[in-house]
Amino acid sequence: MGKSKYNHLFGLVFVIITTGIGFGVSSTEDSQTGNKIPDFAAFQKAFETSDDSQSISLGDSIFSELEKKYKGNLGLDTIKSKLTAAEFLAGQMESQLSKMTRKLMLTVPGELFNTKKKGGESKLLLIAPAKSFYETSVVIFSKPPIVDKLGSDEKKFLAQYYNLKLRILTSAIAKAGQALSVTEPTFKGTHDYVLVLPLLHHSDKNSFNIDVLPRWMQQPEQLDIFSDSCLLHFGFSSYAMMIAKKAAQLKNEPFSEIDFYKTAAKKCWKSYPNIAAECLRRAIDSAPNQETETVVTLRFELVQLWLDSENYALAAGEARKIFEAWPNHKDSSKAIWFYYYALSKGDNTDQVLTDIDNVLADKRCDVYKAKLMYIKWRALRRKQSEQTRIEALEYQLLKEYGDDPIVAPVLLARATDFLAKQDYNEAYRLLEQLSQKFPSTKAALQAKKLVTKLKATKETQ
Repeated sequence: MGKSKYNHLFGLVFVIITTGIGFGVSSTEDSQTGNKIPDFAAFQKAFETSDDSQSISLGDSIFSELEKKYKGNLGLDTIKSKLTAAEFLAGQMESQLSKMTRKLMLTVPGELFNTKKKGGESKLLLIAPAKSFYETSVVIFSKPPIVDKLGSDEKKFLAQYYNLKLRILTSAIAKAGQALSVTEPTFKGTHDYVLVLPLLHHSDKNSFNIDVLPRWMQQPEQLDIFSDSCLLHFGFSSYAMMIAKKAAQLKNEPFSEIDFYKTAAKKCWKSYPNIAAECLRRAIDSAPNQETETVVTLRFELVQLWLDSENYALAAGEARKIFEAWPNHKDSSKAIWFYYYALSKGDNTDQVLTDIDNVLADKRCDVYKAKLMYIKWRALRRKQSEQTRIEALEYQLLKEYGDDPIVAPVLLARATDFLAKQDYNEAYRLLEQLSQKFPSTKAALQAKKLVTKLKATKETQ
């Protein structure tokens, strides 16, 4: 389904909201006033006994009477509009899932006699992702219903009725998704589609009401799947945590928000680094009393996340936050090293050279001095404008760290410089030294190739 079709879906929802769909009518009347009396007790009894059929019949009638009693009440109008839009949206999802099930069922007889199957082809044709239904409708559902001037019994009824209506809709979506998963086992998206309406109707960012989910899906094992769906399909880490927390409560298991977010970050690390970063930040916010060691460790994980994602600017920024916020921490030098490493990987040469000399003079950074000197050397090499500084730094590196593999690229660079000057003997000496001293480095592999070419050149002379 293309983007234009999603926009068309949005337009249809809007039209249905503005036109509205009516609810049932009650028949009980007050003998004195003539007004119809909502039977809250009967609804409550049906609701508590999980008789959804009776509950919805009574609920529709009561809601209709409340509309008449509080005609023009903005909160009631908002509730009706949102439920009307929810019915339409649920119908769209259920329809797409059911159509795909029927289509696949029609292909089964042919496949039974077809031994030749094209490899890699998915049986599932394009179904609009659950997230698309959410994104095209989020504006419509963004206005929270504020119901005033109603009694406590009426407000209690509205909350229960609202959840009931949504649960009936999500149950229908779940059944359609289940049918498709039976027909096509590769389909794993039932929980994604079921979550669309609950997520759209949540105005409270600090809670998630599982009562709007199908009853059979309110079990801990199902809630864990919903949690992953929130995280990986919709990208909502906070709702994922709330659902996982509820699952743990139902299982009478301990739950740690910080541990959840750390685990969630690992799940998203490669495919969704932005969501992983959000999880790590939420873990930081969840750290008890902002305990320093926990927070610093998590911030280093943020640095590593951005390095692994090759987002070097963000990695440098996170590393800088660490050594600026905790200058006396035992790992502040590690943060400084990460900062310059990220700048170097991002080819930010000028920023590397701005103040790296001050860092090299900082005693805290002695353990990373060789690596920092190497980064400075790479930056100077890229600029190719200060040959004297480059040669001096290479001399210092080879003198102080001549047995460290970090100087392998330095030896290779010096050898290629001599080759450019046609000083083949010195170039050959350095290449041989590199190959023998650091044979497992990438620089040594290149050195061996150059040595082979030099030998071939000498043989032809």
